Amino acid sequence: MNDDISLLRRYAQERSEDAFAELVRRHLNLVFFAALRQTGGNASLAEDVTQLVFADLARKASSLTNRPVLTGWLYTSSRFAALKAWRSERRRQIREQEAYNMRELTQDSPVADWDRLQPVIDDVLHELDERDREAVLLRFFEGWSFADLGAKLAFSEDAARKRIERALDKMRASLAHRGVKSTAVAIGLALGNQAGIAAPAGLAATVTGTALAGAHGQCGACGRQGCCELWLFV
Repeated sequence: MNDDISLLRRYAQERSEDAFAELVRRHLNLVFFAALRQTGGNASLAEDVTQLVFADLARKASSLTNRPVLTGWLYTSSRFAALKAWRSERRRQIREQEAYNMRELTQDSPVADWDRLQPVIDDVLHELDERDREAVLLRFFEGWSFADLGAKLAFSEDAARKRIERALDKMRASLAHRGVKSTAVAIGLALGNQAGIAAPAGLAATVTGTALAGAHGQCGACGRQGCCELWLFV
């Protein structure tokens, strides 16, 4: 199976739409659910953000082929795109919801409920250094084994396991600074359920078509060259 960078090179050099479609298929869930969390659960806005991220990947393909993996770049891009799309009223609403969740999370029981953890998890992830964040994303959001994680990031399987354990402990400390009681084990359990959740049916095909049309200078809505369509949030 081709790795991400090989697929990206095929797209950058040969304009292989099949290669790009495979990249979208592999990473759609990561990007969509990161956007969904960071837009307050707004599925429509999360789909817009997902399309923007993959359109950006198509435009920047040549400059990204020297990276060892794409996961970290896609995650960071989704974060910035979602934050840019998030209007002031939405920010006010999410702050109120987070305040409520924080009060709930400071009760006696540790964090084990993803629905209550998700409003703050992306801020905590963003505070990790890039290597730790990438390891956590690959392990929990894309479902990599410790063996695969070690092979990709040039670690032994045991070293990969220890890196994840240290990263989870850093996340626990970051949550503690926010007044959130948790343990590294509880965080790992909460994150561990995310890899099996799928983005909406049909979104991969929509994202692929829009991204490729944008990269080729076509309108994402009608397919014509030079259309006056205005792209949101760009």
